[in-house]
Amino acid sequence: MNQSNSSAGNPGPVTIADAAVMALAKASYERCRAAPAFFPTFYRAFLATCAEAAPLFAHTDFAKQNNLLRHAVGLLLIFPNQPPGEPTLLSRLAERHSRRDLKIDPALYAPFIDSLIATVRQFDSEFTPATEAAWRATVRLGVEYMKAKY
Repeated sequence: MNQSNSSAGNPGPVTIADAAVMALAKASYERCRAAPAFFPTFYRAFLATCAEAAPLFAHTDFAKQNNLLRHAVGLLLIFPNQPPGEPTLLSRLAERHSRRDLKIDPALYAPFIDSLIATVRQFDSEFTPATEAAWRATVRLGVEYMKAKY
């Protein structure tokens, strides 16, 4: 994506090409989140492929967690439209996941995104390599922001 990053990790202006990529990812997400099994399937995949994350979810109410994830993914997908400056759309989420609260190791974001893409591939009937690229490009800035705020 053609964006600049300030020292705070905020995106710069979104280009028309970026907007098309973001729209592809958002449309894919709308198709996926309509399926009741999407979020539970994601968590099963993530916890099966990322053993380090499993203890973090040992006492989780997954009905609540699925709703939190629904919101968080939506934020990641619109973060590139975020105007520069703090606080951002992800400020509270980043603080919650930082070393000051849940202590979510930044190394867990890569398997999280990989599991998310694998679940999208399973649930999005229109999934293509371009869809995967759109997801990865669109969430990249938000994930970088989350890591930077650790």
